[in-house]
Parts: sequence; structure tokens; C-alpha cells
Amino acid sequence: MEIHTLGASFDPRHNFRAFKSKDVSKLAGKYYPQDFSSNDRHALYLECGFFVADVQNDSKFKNTTSVSDLCRRMVEFDKNWLYPMIYRLICLILTLPVSTTTMERAFSSMNIVKSKLRNKMNDEFLDDLIVLYIERTFADSINNDVVISEFELGGSRRVKFS
Repeated sequence: MEIHTLGASFDPRHNFRAFKSKDVSKLAGKYYPQDFSSNDRHALYLECGFFVADVQNDSKFKNTTSVSDLCRRMVEFDKNWLYPMIYRLICLILTLPVSTTTMERAFSSMNIVKSKLRNKMNDEFLDDLIVLYIERTFADSINNDVVISEFELGGSRRVKFS
């Protein structure tokens, strides 16, 4: 929940009233430490002061209504080059709903895939089965004969597939 609260700092409504440099820095440091080195976090903090003053006074950003709209306008008006650390963090925030949805799908799929008969399988095989289950529409489009012929071309096997 905290990640969403900190991410709300980029809410452009009410002329970026919710923007807080401290929250932006905390968001990058706590939730994206591998994406931001200590130098990057320092640069991010410095960018924050300039960024908020810039977009609050720029008429091109007056009617910005969402974080995705902010990201689009940053690219459109070349602010992504002027504030690269802020742009990187906004892009990471925008992937959050996708990753959350993917995780929920993976856990619900695991309950279906990992039954009592399959509870002794290793993690790698379980991961493969879950991916196939989640992406079953794509998996259904794969021709089994093509896969078998690829395996046969890969080398000799103990069992003949065809």
C-alpha cells in the first residue's frame, strides 16, 4: 500500500500539489534499489525541485490528468531527457498495475496447476507449467508436430517421437 501512496506524488491533478521530493526519493530507494544507485537517487532528489517548478509553470502540463498522461507529455515535450531519473521512476510506477495483475494471475494459476498429485514437483517444472497455464491461448496456437520435429533435429533421443 505504501508504494501506491508514495507513487501518488506524481499525481498531476491540482497542479502537482501532492508532489513531495522526500516521498519520491523514498519510493526510489525503498522499492527500486536495483534500478537507482546512490548517485541516481541523489540526482533524482535534485531533479525533483526543478521538475515540480517546471511543470507547474508550463502551460503544456496544465491539463494533465493522470500519471500516464504526464509520462506521455514528458516524452512529447522532451522533458524525459531533462529529468531522466524522474522519467525512469514514472515508467516503473506505470508498470506496477501490470506486475500486480500478473502476480495475482500466477498465484491463482498455481492453485490450479499444483494439485495434490503434483505437489512433489520441482520449482522449475512448476514455473514452466504455470507459464503454460497463464499463456494457454498462446500455447494452444503452437503446433505440436513442429515442436516434435525441432526436438528430433536437436540430436539423438532414447525415444523416437514420430
